[in-house]
Amino acid sequence: MSGAFDGAIVLGLLVILLVIGVRKLRPRMHIPWTTGGIVVFFIFFCLLMWAWSNR
Repeated sequence: MSGAFDGAIVLGLLVILLVIGVRKLRPRMHIPWTTGGIVVFFIFFCLLMWAWSNR
């Protein structure tokens, strides 16, 4: 597999783990954002960090 897809695979796995973690924590603590909002913010943050590292 080429290196171009490695980052996408890792990002996908991190998103899956984030969704599972948020769903497990939600009954115990109040999380003001929806799960979809957290995932969108996380992807945006990862892309922002990637763009910052390539400047």
